Amino acid sequence: MAEEKVSPESGERNPIWGILTMLFVLVLGFAASYYLSRPMPEQARAEWNAQADADAKRLASTFTVLLDRANSPLQSLATLFNGSGRVAADEFENTIEYLKGHQSGAFPASMGFLTKSQPPSCGTEDGCWMVAYSTDTNGVLRPGSDASRFGPMVETISTALVDENTLAVGSVFQGEDGKPYSYYAVTIRNTRQFGVVVSLIDYQGLVDRLYEEWIPEGFTLRLEASFSNGSEMSAPLFIVGSSEPGEGAVRSVSVPAEIDGAKFNLVLDVTEEYSDGPKLLAGTFALYTGIFATLFLVMLIRILFRAGD
Repeated sequence: MAEEKVSPESGERNPIWGILTMLFVLVLGFAASYYLSRPMPEQARAEWNAQADADAKRLASTFTVLLDRANSPLQSLATLFNGSGRVAADEFENTIEYLKGHQSGAFPASMGFLTKSQPPSCGTEDGCWMVAYSTDTNGVLRPGSDASRFGPMVETISTALVDENTLAVGSVFQGEDGKPYSYYAVTIRNTRQFGVVVSLIDYQGLVDRLYEEWIPEGFTLRLEASFSNGSEMSAPLFIVGSSEPGEGAVRSVSVPAEIDGAKFNLVLDVTEEYSDGPKLLAGTFALYTGIFATLFLVMLIRILFRAGD
């Protein structure tokens, strides 16, 4: 504590020293409280953002696993065809039933085997891609259907034929229900059969499952994708959600993922509801705690000065 100056004439303490002491403590305490609490909100928001980034990467990994798991029946079916001299219709059906019984998670809504032939309805010399076996009863993959009439299917098959040993994800198309879909395809070439096996990818179904089990509150997922046509990649487009952030988003986190020639970009819009928002109250609490502590110290100094008079 500053030494008080005593007037030589009166022997009393000069009150100016007490006032200056209290003013010094007040200014110093307020300044220290402000500068010590100032970085706390920024640090809290940085930690909150880092947590969101980590969750976004985890969700991208989960999406990749789900999509890979969705193509596992196709891989098993391709193994059956490539390892056989010829697969008959009943073998196809029995394999599908077996796979359904052992598949964890959603099973593809449609799977089929297509071969190239030239029925009377086919108007090209090169032949048309006809559905030989299928799990579907209507639509593009119904048995006997000419899949060459459906552009996305033709593009998917063409991409799969570029590399016969690689799974290919075809370009996205809108189903009759308005949802986005693609076909998975892989080439089949055994001693007696040549063609492709395909299965349907339900992107909205995958995203819905992410929401059900993994996407935390405060996150909104938008899915952007680009597909190979065998020689180049298509322009990226949003297949789930729009190109603009959702309402209430304070930031967006983008995480890329590449699966079987298709490039995806998972965009997670983050709102203040995520993880109850950044912990900004810590900085406010520290500021006001410092202010009250300073005021208490000033009051204590004032009391001491009065007691010494």
